[in-house]
Order: sequence, then C-alpha cells, then structure tokens
Amino acid sequence: MYEGEIKLSDSVRSQNSESKSDKSIIQHIFSTKFLCKTLEEFIGIDNMIINDPTEDFKNTIDAFVKISKTGSENETSLEFDNHLKKFNSQITYTGNQKGGEFEQIFRDKQPDFTWSITTQFYAWNIVTIIEKTKNDLTRNEISQMLEYLRMIVQISPERTYAIGCLTNYKDIIFGKATIINNKFNYEIFESENVIKDYWKFLHCNPIYLGHVKFSIPENFQINLLLGRGAVGMVYQIEYQNIQYAMKISNKKSTKEYEIAEKMKNYINEHSLSDVKIMNMFNIQGFILSRPVGKLMDENQLCQKKYITQIFKQLAIGHKLGLVHRDIRIYNLILFNDEDVYLIDWDSSTCNGFNGEYEGSFLTASTSVLAEYELTRGKQVSAYYADDCLSIIYMLLLFNCTKEEKIRLKKLACESSAGILIIARKKVLQRYPKEAIDCLDEIEQKRASLINIDDLHNQCQQIINKWINLT
Repeated sequence: MYEGEIKLSDSVRSQNSESKSDKSIIQHIFSTKFLCKTLEEFIGIDNMIINDPTEDFKNTIDAFVKISKTGSENETSLEFDNHLKKFNSQITYTGNQKGGEFEQIFRDKQPDFTWSITTQFYAWNIVTIIEKTKNDLTRNEISQMLEYLRMIVQISPERTYAIGCLTNYKDIIFGKATIINNKFNYEIFESENVIKDYWKFLHCNPIYLGHVKFSIPENFQINLLLGRGAVGMVYQIEYQNIQYAMKISNKKSTKEYEIAEKMKNYINEHSLSDVKIMNMFNIQGFILSRPVGKLMDENQLCQKKYITQIFKQLAIGHKLGLVHRDIRIYNLILFNDEDVYLIDWDSSTCNGFNGEYEGSFLTASTSVLAEYELTRGKQVSAYYADDCLSIIYMLLLFNCTKEEKIRLKKLACESSAGILIIARKKVLQRYPKEAIDCLDEIEQKRASLINIDDLHNQCQQIINKWINLT
C-alpha cells in the first residue's frame, strides 16, 4: 500500500470528528457529572475492591503539592514518574517522548504520563494518559486531556471509551471520551477526594478505563509503521514472506475491500488489462493490501502518465456508481515510480447522495464546500463531477506558494468552508479566466454530468490545456 507519513488534516470524517484539526487544544463540549460522588460512579461500576492508599502514597502527593510550587514542570514530572512507578509500574513519563509509534498516535504532542501494558506504544497497548499541571485546572487543559483520550479511542480496535485524569496534586479531574455511532461524547468528574480517587485510578483494572485486549495473528510480523490516518494506524507487515500494508483502527470496516473486489471483477469482465488497482485481501479477519508503495510526492504529481492512471481507476469506481469524495495527494500511492494507486474508498458514496459529508476539504469542489457551509456538513451532495474537480483543484493548487498552502490547509483544518472558497478562488486567479470558467461550468452542471466517459474526457482536456504536465 504505502510508505511514509499519512496526514489527514485536510479531510473530514464526520461532523463531530476533530481528526481534521491541527490545533494544539480543541475546545471540547463536555458535560460535568455533578451527581457523581465517587470515581466508581463516574466509571459506572458498583465497587472497586482496592486497599486504602498507603502512607507512602499520601506523603508523595503531599510532597508534590509543595514541590510543584517551586520546581519546573519537567523536573517535577520526571521525579513524580519515579514515584508513580512504585504504585503502577506500567505508567511512564512521556512528556518528552518523540518519534515512532507514540508520535503518530498523539499527532506530535506528548501527554505527561502514559499507561501502557507493554513498553511498545502500539495503540492497542495504551490504557490511558495522565496530564499534570502546576497551576489551576483550566478548561484548556481539560480539553487537552479529552483530546488525548479521543486520539486513543479513535485508533484502538473495538474500544468505545477511555478514561484519564488531569491533576495538579491538590485537585483532580477525571475525563471520559466515548464514541457512539462515530460521534464523540465527553464527560468530566471533579473529585473531592484527590488522594483516595487517584489511588483507585492508579490501581484500576484497565478494563474499567475502557481498555480492550487486542492482538494481531502471530504469523503477521509488523516491520514498521507507515503512518497514521484519521481513524487508524497503517503498518507494513510480512505474512508468508510477502509484504502487505495493514490498517488497524477503531472502526472495523470491510467497505474498501468489498469495493476493491467489485472493481477487480469489473476490470476482468471488461478485459481492462491496462487498469491497475490496489489488491486487497481479507486474511484472518484483517484487511491487507499490496503492493506496498510510498506516498506520492507533490513534485511527482504533474506527470501525464500518473494523471491518466488516476482517471482510469476513478472511471471504474464511477461506472460502479460510486463517488470517491476524498481525492487528494495523501490518497495517492506510488509504486516503483511507475504506477500510482488511488486508495481510501472508505469515504465513498453513491452518485446523487445527499447527507453528512466525509471526505476531502482542500480539494473539494466549490459546490461541496458551499453546501457544507450552508448546512454545517449535514446535507452535502455527491456527484461524479466532484471527483474530477478534486483532481483538477489538486493539480492547480500544486503551484501555490508555501504561504498560500499553509493558509489553505489551516482553513481546511478549521472546516472554514466559506472562507476557504474565497481564499482558494484568490489563489486560482493566477490561471487564465478561460480555465476557471471551464471549472465553473462543470460546477454548475455537476448533477447532470452522468456520462462518465464524456465527463472524464472533458476534465482531462482541461488539464492538458491549462496544466503543464511532463
């Protein structure tokens, strides 16, 4: 499938999904469990059979209340970590953890402490996180804690919630992020008994905190992490001496595999030997894909052979009645610098669909962005022409300046559809008016453009005329 970091900051997965945001703190809308008096009530269990806090633990907390007033954040974290390990050996200071699996899970951020059942930071090994601060517990810090919990749930197989905590040693707030029907709900509980409830939390059965036991088959050898998607992690694995890409996510879906099977059957039935699509396999309940390539580089995008290959693959999907909705460079995989593969049909829907939007933001058609702005993403239509326009916008935006790309991506991250329309239009003014008029005509007629061959030919002619392909 692919090799390299996956970034989905310019894509929308659902109306309530913050996966598209790159803000350091997201202001979550959370409910407070005012009626809860104990941690057990907040978690939703009758009773935790745990011994009372030891004198050593009480003294440790008291000491850190005093130390935190004078020591630096990192100094107290490292010292506190040494003490925490006496009470729970699986908790590690990760405030300066960088690189690898950990960095991908938390999107380049670092929760202060991470509770993991092994030293390998696979998403399914992480139980929860603990955030620590010297100051009062603010709304921003509560939101950051909830954001970490959301990140854990989102990419942990079959997990429905995660419970973590935020403390300054004299106060403690527990947070819970729960996923229901692909929507996240957030709750908090401020305990009046810091020492007792913190002690319970540290000795809690991981199951009570939402952790779900998960493992991959023993004959799947994980070689390396390829990247992180909006709702999963992608690994390069070896199975029976063959390399595959394997996606692990909260949402166990066979949709893309089923679409790949339909596309493969269509190709065989119509003897389209010149069309290559990603091969997908359902092995022991896991969806594997090959070949394992790499993410296409922007500098490689404007090559005629690649654009032709993309349109040929897209035509198969369109002739099956599907609209991809998520065409952008991060969903193009290059293999041996020869073949490009259009991946991630998970966001696809049927032509003529009108409903909640999932898919690309930066390269979406202007019509899609306008409908998103008007309905807050709830009633957005999908047509074949939208995919073709996404390819054209992707190519046209290739010549943006670095500053323009940063601004456009920021607007996409913030779901600022209306402002993005204006900003993108301004950027595209460098192209001849005739070229933009051609796009506007397709935008206006998008619902009626159902002859796929004619539509694709028209769009490829626009590309060949106005974009310098090599």
